Amino acid sequence: MRHPTLPITLRPITLGLIGLALSTLTISAAAVPATARTAPPTQHSTHHSIRYASVDACTVKGIGDIPCHTWRLDLLDGRRVALKDAMVWPLNTKGKPVKEMQAPLSVSGDGESVAYFRKSDHRLVVREFHGQVHVMPKKPLPRGVGMNDAWLQLSQDGARLALGYSVKDGSSRARIFDVSGATETGTLPAFGTFRGFSGDGSAVLVEQDTDENTTGLGVYDTRGDELARVVPPQIVAAGVPWALSSDDRTVAFVTGSGKKAMLRFYDAATDRTAGSVRFSLPTDASVEMIDWTGEHEVTLHLIRSGKVDHVTILRIDTQTGKTRVRDSYKVRAGTFTYQSCGG
Repeated sequence: MRHPTLPITLRPITLGLIGLALSTLTISAAAVPATARTAPPTQHSTHHSIRYASVDACTVKGIGDIPCHTWRLDLLDGRRVALKDAMVWPLNTKGKPVKEMQAPLSVSGDGESVAYFRKSDHRLVVREFHGQVHVMPKKPLPRGVGMNDAWLQLSQDGARLALGYSVKDGSSRARIFDVSGATETGTLPAFGTFRGFSGDGSAVLVEQDTDENTTGLGVYDTRGDELARVVPPQIVAAGVPWALSSDDRTVAFVTGSGKKAMLRFYDAATDRTAGSVRFSLPTDASVEMIDWTGEHEVTLHLIRSGKVDHVTILRIDTQTGKTRVRDSYKVRAGTFTYQSCGG
């Protein structure tokens, strides 16, 4: 099984999701027009939000395991629905499916939206589960780049989408889209690894290689303008994954394990550590994702690996270190790969 590699306030859901469960999700190219989001964000519900998206594994002689069947969404209420209009296999530059890997897909941190390439016309879309489908501009990838060299990541609230891709020199680029307007807001310059949107989606954090073979961090707004660039101390560099706060400068990361675990903070604008709080982290768990989900709250996705991954989601008060479990689940057996929601 392949763990999610990237990494991922809710609104009430209307009958749109019920229709999702009953339909094949094959949408025509003339999709619903994009409109602005009007409902204010609220906290995670226990209703129809997405826990994770996954695709099955099938064994093919001479190849091994490949993704197969269709993407499926496991929901917080225990139900499972098929996302039948999402591409399972990415296309290479010649338009041929690459069956050894899964097509790009991302779930927003709030579990309310999912981004993917659509089977019917290969358009990049973001589906909101109260019924809206946002279709991004045609040809979102540059010439000479296939879907097999691309990835997707939605912001916490699903309002921003990053489409990342690798170029010939080995570096990465990313186009940022405003989802409701279905428009590109900017392109990030060359970077090493995309590390996520800030808590409110107003900026992004990337890892950058330096001439001295050290780890650099860059903060950019959604237009692609640089807000900060720094080579952090080793304790920060070794603390990946990182999460960027809505202030576009405070980076959260975890060190240690068990009762010695620390949630630490680093200011990318001043290149200084900015305090820490102690909390308890299971010794058999690794931190797979970290997200700012409130002004004083960070959410961790922990992975305990066995025959299947066991995911535990913790919310941590950044002022007191008080911790509570938001959710816990086991990924279904026979899964090729999965993408969890973030916060």
